[in-house]
Amino acid sequence: KSAGELKGGLAAVADASAAAFLRSRRLLTIPGLQQKRGRALAEALSHLARHAEARQAGGGTGGGAGGVDGGSPGFGPCSTSSLTLGDALSVGRAELARLVGEAEAAELLRLGEGGCDGGVVERGPARSISAEVSFPPTSDAARHAETLRGLAATLLRRCAADGRPPRR
Repeated sequence: KSAGELKGGLAAVADASAAAFLRSRRLLTIPGLQQKRGRALAEALSHLARHAEARQAGGGTGGGAGGVDGGSPGFGPCSTSSLTLGDALSVGRAELARLVGEAEAAELLRLGEGGCDGGVVERGPARSISAEVSFPPTSDAARHAETLRGLAATLLRRCAADGRPPRR
């Protein structure tokens, strides 16, 4: 799948490929841009692209704010949900800063260069502990009880190792 279409999970990306990977991600799939902040940026970029298209259709020279050359952005009118980080960066630093502010523009540019100092952060202890075992189908009640005792013992060991008391 393209990078913009990954669904959850974890993607391991080599440092050399990080910038290209991040630029290909849809804005609304990037952590920190999935809510109001990302939607506002995507809507502003979409508006910018529509405005540039209207200027060009009307015979304008594209001499206003816009892409890196001062003309239209590096993408055409499209759905806000399909805009990528690369699309956002194609408008240039000055226009990006005008749209979202200098600090936000600097953060997006750093991200587009593959920079991310957020790292992987532990969210805290797991909310649940589980154990499973596979066994052939059987109607033997003694076998069921033995399997359940083994699972319970495994769970008790995991609770103890995690420093949590078992609960129902």
